[in-house]
Amino acid sequence: MQSIILSLASRYALSTAEVIQEVESAFALFLSQLHRQEVMVFLREEMRLVIVAYSTKDGLPVQKILDLPAVLSRNQFMSFLEDHLATAAVIKQVRQLKGFERRLLWGEVIRNKAGDHLLVETEIIPDEPIIATCPLNRIGLHERYAGRFQPGHRRAFHLRRIEPVLVNGTPRTKVVLDRVSKTLAENLLRHHLGDADHRFHFRCLKRYVGHKSIVLTTKRIPREVIIAVDRELRERIEVRIVKALP
Repeated sequence: MQSIILSLASRYALSTAEVIQEVESAFALFLSQLHRQEVMVFLREEMRLVIVAYSTKDGLPVQKILDLPAVLSRNQFMSFLEDHLATAAVIKQVRQLKGFERRLLWGEVIRNKAGDHLLVETEIIPDEPIIATCPLNRIGLHERYAGRFQPGHRRAFHLRRIEPVLVNGTPRTKVVLDRVSKTLAENLLRHHLGDADHRFHFRCLKRYVGHKSIVLTTKRIPREVIIAVDRELRERIEVRIVKALP
């Protein structure tokens, strides 16, 4: 059992403690459905399973130690367990990545099929590639059909949403990008300011995708930074200097 747990931990990027927790949970769910009553499972010393059924008799709680049912085959349960672990792994990944929402991501287009969303390979965490989608309605009309998203092209995106989903019954992490958020304009300005970013305070007041973004700032932003963002978004960046941001 120990070697199986270590193998599963490696395969699903979970800790051994997380795998043990999921083994107990999966067994409990499986056996509760089988016995049609509440069953708890505990993995004790030397990887020994303790199975406890809970019921009531004359209004009092009753516990009963059970053995593993003879009808339970190894293959049957391993299939159930691996589905359970795959779901746990996706939920863990989503929790880890959720804090990166609304940030700037650079990604390489890997598929652009007419009438379908873009597929983009990107990295939310360095050296951990992930495939994200960018819906067509989240790309401005001015660049949707302008050949700017051919496979191999590297573009900037706003990380819109990360969530767990089922794809043909298989748990997956869904990463949704867009090119229309005004946050993208702000983050691109910060990206091109580089280490000088902390010296500037600005906000994108309004964005008319494909036409212009109106940016309020308390300090003049270098022209080369504005031009770089203008070229990436293919729209005019109008900068207005104000005494204080609203």
